Amino acid sequence: MPHRLIGFVSAVTVLAWATVASAQQIWTASGFVGSVDEADTAMHVFGSNGAVAIKSAVRGTLNLRYPVQTLPDLLVPQEGDCPEMRVNLRDTGAGARVIVRLMQLEIFPAGPGHVRQLASLGEIDSDTRQPSGDANEYRSYAVCLKPAPDTVFGPGTGEFITDYAFNTYFVDVQLIKSTATANPGLLSLQICPSQDACDP
Repeated sequence: MPHRLIGFVSAVTVLAWATVASAQQIWTASGFVGSVDEADTAMHVFGSNGAVAIKSAVRGTLNLRYPVQTLPDLLVPQEGDCPEMRVNLRDTGAGARVIVRLMQLEIFPAGPGHVRQLASLGEIDSDTRQPSGDANEYRSYAVCLKPAPDTVFGPGTGEFITDYAFNTYFVDVQLIKSTATANPGLLSLQICPSQDACDP
């Protein structure tokens, strides 16, 4: 009996550790923790729910960036699955738009005259999906992440989507408001190692 109990406790411990390890592979951020471009500091407003938006009296494009530092290297997807970026955003229709991109920037120069490459690994554009229901609600959008085109170092060779040894990563967000009644907003961002990793 003691051996069975020890085996059961060990199995539970391994399962709990695996669950925690899996949860640590998910990167998340609230809308209001992004770095606002210096030129845009007078146009943003933070909500009590963690969201970021453009002030009601202002029109223009609000640029935000979110450093992605705690995510482990993501592997190229298996058949029928993919690492995924998900966001909760608000697009109120005409005059509102939200664009979210996961960006990769090379760290090391490849030699004299080489320009460090900046590439998008996935993009969400709220204008590509027609809103349904209440336009003032936040809705979930998702995109599969893909390796950047071949670079001198790092991904693009068929193994990794992200590789922190050679690149740095950030999420680039644009909230675009072109009419007085528009009200684009961003509530949260999430990067998952697989589609089921972030499913409820």
